Amino acid sequence: MLVEFSVENYRSFLKKQTLSLVASEDEVMLDSTFAMPGSSDMRLVKSAVIFGANASGKSNLLQAISTLKKIVVTSASRMQQGDKFDDLQPFRLNSQSQKQPTSFEIIFFQNQIRYEYGVVLDRNRVYEEWLIAFPEEEEQNWFDRKYNRDNPEANNGYEWYFDDKLQGENEIIKKFVRPNSLFLSHAAQNNHPQLTEVFLWFKDKLNDIDCDDEYTVARMSEDFNFRDRVANMLKQADIGISGIKIEAEEQSIPEELKTLMSRIKKTVGNSVQIEGKVEALSPLFKHQMNDSEEKVYFSMEEESDGTQRLFDLIGRWIDILDEGEVLIIDELDRSLHPVLSRNLVQMFNDPKINRNNAQLIFATHDSTLLDVENLRLDRVWLVEKDKKSASNLYSLLEFKPREDESLQTGYLLGRYGAVPFIGGLKI
Repeated sequence: MLVEFSVENYRSFLKKQTLSLVASEDEVMLDSTFAMPGSSDMRLVKSAVIFGANASGKSNLLQAISTLKKIVVTSASRMQQGDKFDDLQPFRLNSQSQKQPTSFEIIFFQNQIRYEYGVVLDRNRVYEEWLIAFPEEEEQNWFDRKYNRDNPEANNGYEWYFDDKLQGENEIIKKFVRPNSLFLSHAAQNNHPQLTEVFLWFKDKLNDIDCDDEYTVARMSEDFNFRDRVANMLKQADIGISGIKIEAEEQSIPEELKTLMSRIKKTVGNSVQIEGKVEALSPLFKHQMNDSEEKVYFSMEEESDGTQRLFDLIGRWIDILDEGEVLIIDELDRSLHPVLSRNLVQMFNDPKINRNNAQLIFATHDSTLLDVENLRLDRVWLVEKDKKSASNLYSLLEFKPREDESLQTGYLLGRYGAVPFIGGLKI
């Protein structure tokens, strides 16, 4: 479960900004919160929504979380000496910030242990990396790594610290660490007894999905129960679909792929003869004829954009709720009716559905989500750019709206900021 994420000098974020999922002391909708492990009085929210004008920084905030995950998961296994962190981009509208590194910090729980992990880096080099663990609420600084600008020749330029409580071959593993890779990533690659658990949280529990139907289709082809659950959700969405079947079709290898494979084979000296077919899986959606009992199947391309979007989401939605993981998604409302968006969010807040405390963090322009009955203010975050074009993140809690106040109306009127202020569009 995610507790807090902070970012500094990344894209539109100049100064350090923090997204917190710690619940306030408000007693409203306690079912949409859950107790923080090891604490009797602190709770976490199950969902957080981010509002803001176009180009305010909503997507950049979510992308910052995704970028941290990607670097942790891939820096040891997929990057080589001299490769750059291509996803890193500092705040570019200030001459000083362009030269400074980006900072990420994240607090989360994995197997009932709280961790605080941080990294400072630019496109070429990691400058700092640290991990603090709290087993049984005892603070332990497991490792710390800092780049020594004054003495870049000693120890490959880094000063290291390892706590006695951190087991494993730490001194050996650090020799594999490059300027453009993370110790955490190499530790997991070498089956470190404690750090592998931390790595797996990033890899398996933090889901920054770029929604597509391939995941859902592949799962449905293997798991009929999963297919039925997806079909049932589509039925409940009132979009005219009464069932799904998966069709396997043989297709010739695309010419572009043949060309690429030929080049690879030439490089390694093998034959360039490439023939054969590949099997493609396609979902077909069952509809009822209006004048008979006959069924008709539509392909994905024949369905509406909203249906396609919903199908893209549902597979991950089911799995993440089942497993109690964290889901990050931008533009949840894209092509979806507000009622559908609201019901998807409510699945995370419903303790009968979300039995394993999964968490949802999403950005949206759908202001109707602000007037859900008994909305917790600590679930609502706003992003707005200041006069220096830097994004600032703040909670709706800061405004202390009245109990009878329409949050949607107040937001659209600009009472809380984070909306575009334009005097009409003219040609």
